[in-house]
Amino acid sequence: MKRLLCIVAVVVAALGTGAVATASQGAATPFKATYNGTPGATWTCAGAHVVNRVSVKDSERCVISGDTTGYVAGTYSGSPLGFLPPYGISDWISDYDGTIASSWMITVTDNGDGTFTLDIVAYYS
Repeated sequence: MKRLLCIVAVVVAALGTGAVATASQGAATPFKATYNGTPGATWTCAGAHVVNRVSVKDSERCVISGDTTGYVAGTYSGSPLGFLPPYGISDWISDYDGTIASSWMITVTDNGDGTFTLDIVAYYS
């Protein structure tokens, strides 16, 4: 019985370790970007560019300050084109390397102080 428990513990440990190792594979490169969006608006962004065996993606957060006229809270997506106010129909271009995303989702939050926060996840094929 003791031997059986030992074997079960080894198998469980091996399976658990394998799952963790698979989930954590990939290289993440942090990046920052600041640029002008619409006239008078400044985007200040920070995120990570993640490459693994199955995907390449950017996950980032941007704060938009200045003239935020036309920005609207909500969740927007595209593949590769989608609607994003105030830009209308648009694609998403990586702040890491300028690649056009094959799909993206952006959640826009009105911070109530004249600024907006964008949470962005974009995939590249």
